[in-house]
Amino acid sequence: MAIFTAAEKAQHIAAWKVTLLAVAEGQEVVHGTRRLRRADLPWIQSHLDWLDSLPTVEDEAAGRGSPLCFEVIPRRYS
Repeated sequence: MAIFTAAEKAQHIAAWKVTLLAVAEGQEVVHGTRRLRRADLPWIQSHLDWLDSLPTVEDEAAGRGSPLCFEVIPRRYS
């Protein structure tokens, strides 16, 4: 289920990109209650990757969202 529209998703990604750049330059950034430093760069990048992977409301409306079911292929265990 999508939680963001395309515009909202772009806005969140833009805000986290600003955070990423500021932290990469050595600044300390506060996001909500979290204080982010250079050591948090991998976490910030993984958060951006997660945001980018989320389907939007428009994606789901067009049928490009997350699959509703997964195909299961049985495997042999030896």
